[in-house]
Amino acid sequence: MNTMVYDLIIIGAGPAGISACLYAARQKLKFLCVTKDIGGLANFIPEIDTYLGYHYMSGFELVKKFREHLRDYGVQACVGGVKSIQKTRAERSPTGRSRTRSARERKNFLVTADCGRYETKSILIATGRGFKKLSVKGEAEFENKGLSHCAACDGPLFKDKVVAVIGGGKSGLLSAMFLLKIAKKIYLLEKNPRLSESHVNPDVISAIKKSKKVEIITNANTTEILGNKFVTGLNYKQNEKTKTLNVGGVFVEIGYVPHNDFLKGFVKLNARGEIIINKENETSVRGIFAAGDCTDVQEKQVIVAAGEGAKACLSALTYIMEQ
Repeated sequence: MNTMVYDLIIIGAGPAGISACLYAARQKLKFLCVTKDIGGLANFIPEIDTYLGYHYMSGFELVKKFREHLRDYGVQACVGGVKSIQKTRAERSPTGRSRTRSARERKNFLVTADCGRYETKSILIATGRGFKKLSVKGEAEFENKGLSHCAACDGPLFKDKVVAVIGGGKSGLLSAMFLLKIAKKIYLLEKNPRLSESHVNPDVISAIKKSKKVEIITNANTTEILGNKFVTGLNYKQNEKTKTLNVGGVFVEIGYVPHNDFLKGFVKLNARGEIIINKENETSVRGIFAAGDCTDVQEKQVIVAAGEGAKACLSALTYIMEQ
């Protein structure tokens, strides 16, 4: 284990984590960022027009700006996922007896990651969220072989093809709208009796329903992705009958799940698996803070996540100073 004790370990480097890293660097904290990637889901946003100073820019381009900012402050990341977090315990002597550690030392945490094992006074979790999977036969086999979880990223590869969008909520509707100018025909499948139109611009819904390119199929529960070397279709159940659609591409747009599995049983999560935080971004465990899409903050926006990351880092700074 690394013998250094950090002031703060930031887990994740999406907009919230990057913002936290910049504030930690500015405050000259002894910190470490552990992350699987830089930017997270922000990389897949086709167009952002609500981030101050950077209107009409893709998410990938905005993350590129974030990377430059990190380099300006000399921030480097330890690449890898986190396996577990635990509180420090009393050390054991060779005879098996416990060695006394001070109360301050026992307040520290151990972070076990793919890239090492580290001790820290505080933790800021900004792991974000990822695409929700169907968990049906053929999904894993044909991922990136005609099956995508991001219409904005991969849509242009399906120009003039017949495609299916699975999911009639916000993600599916926005994906269908994006594909209108690309695909030849779009099947929009929703497992419920009607589309979930809340939180979606009425103009988007109107455009989809009026388009002759789009065929909406409700009460459709996708059961299998079909193909050979590449996707050729899918099976779905409707009113207990199995039906088949012949398509050249499938976009699974059924929402997102927070990347918080390693936290189960350690900090309090809500029913959706999101970290429950207060207005100071504190979790249920003193010394652990959280920010961004992995938390129960309602609005999942890049600009909101960046602000939450800054706020969480300042709260962590206050905690560190109090210790």
